[in-house]
Amino acid sequence: MPTLTSPTVPGLEDDDVGTRVVEEEQRLLAAVLEALDAASRRGSPTDEDDRRLLELRDDVASAKPEDLPALFEQMHHLGALKAQRGKGIAVPIDRLSPYFGHLRLEEHGRRRDVLIGGRSYIAPEVGIRVADWRHAPVSRIYYRYAQGDDYEEELGDRLVEGVVVARRGVTIRAGEVVRVAAPEGTFVRLPTGQWRRLETFASRLVTERTWKHRLGVDAGGELRQDKHLPSIAALLDPAQFELITRPTSGLVVVQGTAGSGKTTVGLHRVAYLAFADPDRFRPDRMMVVVPHDGLVHYVKHVLPSLGIEGVVVTTFARWSARVVAPLFPRLPVAIHDETPPVVARFKSSPAMLRAIDRAVRRLTVRTDERLREAMGRWPEGDQVLRAWKGTGNAGFALDARLTMLVQWLGRKRTLPGVAVPEGVPDVTRGAFERMVHELRESTRSVSAIWDELLTSREGLAEAFPNVARGQIEQVHDWCVRQTRVRAEGERDGEGPTLDAEDPALLLRIWQRLRGPLLDSEGRPLRVAHMFLDEVQGASPVELRVLLDLVGQDRSVTLAGDGAQRMLEEDDEGGEFDWAKLLDDLGIEHTTVEPLKVSYRSTAEITRFARGVLGPLAHEAEPIASRSGPPVELFTFASAGEAVAWLADALKELANEAPEANVALISRFGVQADVYYDGLVRAEVPRLRRVLNLDFEWEAGVDVTDVRQTRGLEFDDVVLLDANASSYPLTSQARHAMYVGATRAAHQLWCVASETPSELVTGALAL
Repeated sequence: MPTLTSPTVPGLEDDDVGTRVVEEEQRLLAAVLEALDAASRRGSPTDEDDRRLLELRDDVASAKPEDLPALFEQMHHLGALKAQRGKGIAVPIDRLSPYFGHLRLEEHGRRRDVLIGGRSYIAPEVGIRVADWRHAPVSRIYYRYAQGDDYEEELGDRLVEGVVVARRGVTIRAGEVVRVAAPEGTFVRLPTGQWRRLETFASRLVTERTWKHRLGVDAGGELRQDKHLPSIAALLDPAQFELITRPTSGLVVVQGTAGSGKTTVGLHRVAYLAFADPDRFRPDRMMVVVPHDGLVHYVKHVLPSLGIEGVVVTTFARWSARVVAPLFPRLPVAIHDETPPVVARFKSSPAMLRAIDRAVRRLTVRTDERLREAMGRWPEGDQVLRAWKGTGNAGFALDARLTMLVQWLGRKRTLPGVAVPEGVPDVTRGAFERMVHELRESTRSVSAIWDELLTSREGLAEAFPNVARGQIEQVHDWCVRQTRVRAEGERDGEGPTLDAEDPALLLRIWQRLRGPLLDSEGRPLRVAHMFLDEVQGASPVELRVLLDLVGQDRSVTLAGDGAQRMLEEDDEGGEFDWAKLLDDLGIEHTTVEPLKVSYRSTAEITRFARGVLGPLAHEAEPIASRSGPPVELFTFASAGEAVAWLADALKELANEAPEANVALISRFGVQADVYYDGLVRAEVPRLRRVLNLDFEWEAGVDVTDVRQTRGLEFDDVVLLDANASSYPLTSQARHAMYVGATRAAHQLWCVASETPSELVTGALAL
């Protein structure tokens, strides 16, 4: 490396170790920048290779035959050299932040410096080598070994051994060193230009126990003995408690901020009803529906501790799959995993409920007209028509009305306000039975209405009058193709499937057309009490299907938080509105005042999360029951630098608090993949990539995206890539960051690998 004049390190005049470390890194960066500038002035080595190859080609064209072998050999060697250089300089290196890690290795008495960055760059003439942190084999040494460690690694086809003489994290912004993290200490440059040594306890992940120990507090009786289950008495004021504990209180809505105990209240209500009226509310006649399998595990853990076992705990997807299969044996069971978002939004919209109602009403009108026309021609047919009208007054589904009419005519049942059939001749009975057989081809054809709703442009336009024509076409084309694949069995290599939203539509059409859903033995499915959790993420169609499983007195508990609604950036569904949802469902409701105490998160996390929501926050500010470390933002020049820093922090936490459960949460799955792959290279212990809600509920580090974490809780949370590009100033991004932040019980970090999101900086400034 060239030796340059050492720059001064203002602020560290009395810190010889700090001055030495910072000066070494400043000199190293100066040498790298000088090499990059020199390379820029003379052009890329590969450009020079191309020029020389062109010259050799011209020489070959005019050379004597005896000179050709030598020229071809030169071209071969130059081509091989060009290919080798191409591996090192695939894309231009970022001069403003060329690397983030520095290794000084000693192998067999020889020392060399290796830099770790986002791109590879090799300048052997001045001893500079930058290795790509994701792909270069030598980067494993940086991530796996500490300063002073002996290492042994296979790099390519050779085994290398040596000692890590120095290992440092270097933050470079705008071509200047602004932070150096080394075993000797962490040194940062302030905006004033002064350098400062950070205290040793800064930037460390801690659990509630280690935090209290560090503060000198006896944590014995002060920790939450059960972080899953706060006491119901602590969650409710007297009015709420009285309403929750009324056995026949109808539909109850439990609102509250994240971590305020909404799920706990709902589960206590289930337990209370089973205790207060055990005959009516037997556990096997109650049902708890949660949004994902992670919460299924949690609820199954909690209910036995409340003295109640045997309650059905499920997700809508699980439950509907079991119900749909016997009701629709000819339909596929496979669910398509790449349904276009616009199709999913259409199929789960409350507009589909209204479209189903219109379709059934039209079929009812046609059925009524055919019955009147037919029975008007037969003796005593007016008796049949009066009975038909009576079935309509009772509010039964269309096909159920036909069944009731058949039973009435056969004197197997009576109808309120309708006389028993008298003198109806056999010829009229026969005509009626033939008519019912014909009518049931349509009154029992759920799939016909389903296809009609989704494959008719006119029907879709009627259901969604204010939606752009282009979106209507997208949905129509997708649904037509899916219908054809199901009819043909296979099309262009694609097998028949359903979309995830189709089971709800099919079941709702069944309810409106045929009446109660049936179990595998043909018995009506009925539930005495139902608890629906996290309803802000459920579709109105799903909720309507589930609510119809409960009796007319509607013993139902709904729990949710509108602030935790998860939408894609292009979803214009708007903010969650409890009143609108219940109006869409067509039900009267009683609303409980929001729960205001946050039992999960500390005051610092609760305040930050509220700041993230900004104008979308609950009117009542939540009350936190305890305090913890501050929410912190850490910025890096690249994801690779962030991975290296996180790996050290996670390894330290694993040694200090092996019982800790940490979640690294990104907004998008591809970001989680990048961090997971890097942390695997760094050999972070007990690291898990959670892709499909497959949490193991054990100590360690779960790397996942925010959609996987709704309703869950972790000791510590790190929000990955809390960048402006991932979390812009939109309502969708606010909700997503709020959900991620409020998963943390004790400590929250935000990590930005580029410009931090204003949601973070704004919330931290409050």
